[in-house]
Amino acid sequence: MALVKFWGVRGSISTPGPSTVRYGGNTSCVSIEVQNNLFILDAGTGIRLLGNELMRKKQPVNANIFISHMHWDHIQGIPFFKPAFVKGNSFNIYGPKDTEKGLSKILADQMNPTYFPVELSDMGSKLTFKTLVEGQYTIAGISLECLYVNHPGNALGYKFIIDGKAIVYISDNEPFPSALNHPISSSEAVIGEDGSEKLVDFIENADILIHDAQYTWKEYQNKVTWGHSPIDYTVDIGARADVHRLVLFHHDPMHDDSTIDKLLSYAREKSMELNPSMKIYAASEGLELYI
Repeated sequence: MALVKFWGVRGSISTPGPSTVRYGGNTSCVSIEVQNNLFILDAGTGIRLLGNELMRKKQPVNANIFISHMHWDHIQGIPFFKPAFVKGNSFNIYGPKDTEKGLSKILADQMNPTYFPVELSDMGSKLTFKTLVEGQYTIAGISLECLYVNHPGNALGYKFIIDGKAIVYISDNEPFPSALNHPISSSEAVIGEDGSEKLVDFIENADILIHDAQYTWKEYQNKVTWGHSPIDYTVDIGARADVHRLVLFHHDPMHDDSTIDKLLSYAREKSMELNPSMKIYAASEGLELYI
């Protein structure tokens, strides 16, 4: 059995305040606990909450951290991740290969003394940095597949195969270019074009798909190439791929709790037309799912 838990569900920038209390305002971080292993997906501000929980257990922490890409909302929690400062703890940090800077250099840059009082090299734990490309891996005895997704820069989607079931994490992704000039009012016509076919194959029959659903279709029209998906697209690909459970993720900073409630209802109504058996959730801090 594996436990998937959400610590940060917001995209772009953290949004604390009374209007985001129910779903949460921290940026991307999800954990998977399986077979005494801890996998951490992205290190946005939500990883601070995870770190606090790990510190309360007062046990050594050895974990694998997978960064989907190097934008700030996915790495900005690292300086506040307390277990990384504890000698004896160890972390393997994985991320997509960058053509200009190494993974460790990118993460260290945000802790440069110009921006932050403590440097990455001051952390007491053992940090090991490893780059990933599209392909298949075995990490801590778990099968992992990586897929490049449609987002500015090198961004990876991750698929973990656990007891024959797939957990897929695609935090930032948008419809492929063939959709951009298509005169349609929803995203249904883009399914199957360009890289969408490869994406559908990647997520097919996933038990849990965590996928970018930052925009409404109307919002997306003014933000094409920003690297995020309208909810229509996310529901469409999930339905086509026969995903069992779809989690709407990377909520827009302008979407308060009541807006997300409405978008979740819209997604569920749309799913009833396309694939009634697919369950849909809106990611919220503290949400736990099991396989």
